[in-house]
Amino acid sequence: MSQSFVQEPRRASSPVQTSQHILSNWTHAIEIWLNRRRGRQELSSLDDRLLDDIGISREDALWKARKPFWRP
Repeated sequence: MSQSFVQEPRRASSPVQTSQHILSNWTHAIEIWLNRRRGRQELSSLDDRLLDDIGISREDALWKARKPFWRP
C-alpha cells in the first residue's frame, strides 16, 4: 500500500515575522561584536607570564587586540 503526502505550499512570512527575524539577527550580531571587543580588551591586558601560559606572544596579543570588532 502506498502513502501519499500532501505538502502545503509555504506561506510568505508576515511583515511582523520578517521584522522580528531581522531584529533577532542584528541582536545576535551585536552580541558577538561585544563579546569580541571584551575578549580583545582582556587579551591586551594580560601580562607576559599569562600570555606565555596560553602560548601567545605579546606582539600576537596586541595584533589581535587591534582588530576591529566586526572581524573574526
